Order: sequence, then structure tokens, then C-alpha cells
Amino acid sequence: MRQLVGLRKGRGRSGVDAFHDFQAEGRRYSAPVELKSTTNRAVSTARDVGPDHIRKWRARIWMFGFYDPKGVVLGSVLVLGPDDMEPWIGRVERYIAPDFRIGEQVVRRLTLEDVHVICGEKDAYSREDAKTLHKRQWGEDRYAAEMDLPDGYSPSRMLEILRLRARYLNDRGSTLNNPHVPKKFLSGFREREIDAQGGDADMLRSLVQARMRTVTLANPVLRRIATDTAA
Repeated sequence: MRQLVGLRKGRGRSGVDAFHDFQAEGRRYSAPVELKSTTNRAVSTARDVGPDHIRKWRARIWMFGFYDPKGVVLGSVLVLGPDDMEPWIGRVERYIAPDFRIGEQVVRRLTLEDVHVICGEKDAYSREDAKTLHKRQWGEDRYAAEMDLPDGYSPSRMLEILRLRARYLNDRGSTLNNPHVPKKFLSGFREREIDAQGGDADMLRSLVQARMRTVTLANPVLRRIATDTAA
């Protein structure tokens, strides 16, 4: 789909599937695009969806490719903006929000007594003590950066490290695995689908890119991000 409509591939570990590069009003834009394809009109999204996904989705153009049951023939393309996707994004956010709030309340209530129970009562804690909490989640540079003593951690810093670990564990348990964009939701935009079977690749590319430009320029958040990315 990216090649078909002339999008630039996302770079490295940016988490962006593709970018739509264009110029408008004398400025350059690189709008991030979330690419999705389906053979049954329901669309899978991502594993372990949490607040970071919600923020990302609200700053993306969404491009859906609807294929035949064998996944070979592209029938139509649908381009939606963050505002179009908001009813679905909002539902996902409301579903996961209570679990994340519960976890945050638990994290805030951790005290030095909890550090003593989990790591022992000490005047200073070692790198090995910190590793019992974060294990391989942190690299050696992170363990060194968190030290507030010449070669270790004060009790108060160890409490912060414990809170970070608790927040990480809660976030992993509070995420939602692969919420689908349902058929019914996407069916509400059927009249905006662009036919991909007419055989005119240039026309398809032109229509899709025009829609992406409109979506980008109409959404303040997306417009700002596209401008920053282009810069």
C-alpha cells in the first residue's frame, strides 16, 4: 500500500509506518501515516495497547486497505484523520484508563517501609539491589545514571526506583491486547472509500494523497507534528 500511493517508508524504530511528504502554503510537511490492511473489513491494531498508543493514534493519518479474502487484490482504500478515528480511540482509552489509574494510586502509596520489605533496610543500596527490581529492563548506563551516591543509591532514590518498577509492572498488566477497529465503525465511512480497481494507479495515488493533505492541514496536532517532522 505504501508503494502504491507513494508514501515514504518510516525510518528505523520511529514507530511510524510511513510518511506523506508534501508542500502546501510554502511549507514542507511530513505527515505520519498508520497503515492497516484487512480481508474481512475488521482491522487489528497492536499488542499491549496503552496510553502511548492512544497518544500516537491521535497524531496519525489512518490508511486502510480493503483486500479480497485471499489478500491479493486491493479493492478500495480509506483515508481517515484523527478526528474521524476519535470515537473509536476514545472508547479504547476509556476501557483501559481505570486500570492505569488504579496502578498509579498504588505506585503513589509505596513508602520506605515497602523498600525495606522488598530490598532490606540499608543506609545505601548497591547496583545489584537495583537490578533485583529492574533486571534487564535497564542497561548499565541507566543504572549508573540513577545513582545519587558515589557508588549506589540512597533510600529515597531506591524508593523512586521501586515506584518506577511498580509503574512498569502495572502498565504491562493494564494494557489491552490488539483491540480491533470493527467492521461497523469502518462501514460508517464507506462512501469515502476510494476505488482501487479502476486500473489507473496515478489517479488512485492522486486521490489518496489529496485526502491526506486535507486531513493533515485540518488537524492542528497533526499539522504541527507534520511540520516538526519535515523540519
